[in-house]
Amino acid sequence: MASLSGLASALESYRGRDRLIRVLGYCCQLVGGVLVEQCPARSEVGTRLLVVSTQLSHCRTILRLFDDLPMFVYTKQYGLGAQEEDAFVRWVSVLGNLADQLYYPCEHVAWAADARVLHVDSSRWWTLSTALWALSLLLGVARSLWMLLKLRQRLRSPTAPFTSMYQAARAGGQAEATTP
Repeated sequence: MASLSGLASALESYRGRDRLIRVLGYCCQLVGGVLVEQCPARSEVGTRLLVVSTQLSHCRTILRLFDDLPMFVYTKQYGLGAQEEDAFVRWVSVLGNLADQLYYPCEHVAWAADARVLHVDSSRWWTLSTALWALSLLLGVARSLWMLLKLRQRLRSPTAPFTSMYQAARAGGQAEATTP
């Protein structure tokens, strides 16, 4: 019963719902693809699972239509990262925020073109939004690797207090929770 309550609690939040939709979508895509490719007798079930996966992906895209304002508020609060001690972390984070800010409108235009709200070529906008998403991911990876390197260096230094390393690691993890 506790797991049922935990699931219900997770579904009450946007993030929890998005995670469940994402996991279900990827599972349907994986199982559907395997069934279509490897099991000809079950290819109809596989095809149906792939359709469900596509619909769940569309659901997530539509829900992201409302992410502009929270991302803008986060970017505005972060600003140019004056609170960051490390210049590399600051500028990678600022560039990541810029990529995220540009990602959302590009995805919205692509979605609107697919929905025939706008008369533009959606493939170009999907390509641009995917490139911005990938850039954001790469910048996040670079930031995380740099922070790991710095934490590793602090661990090797006998003068570094453990609590300050722990606080720095926690602060880095909280900032990444707002990206798409």
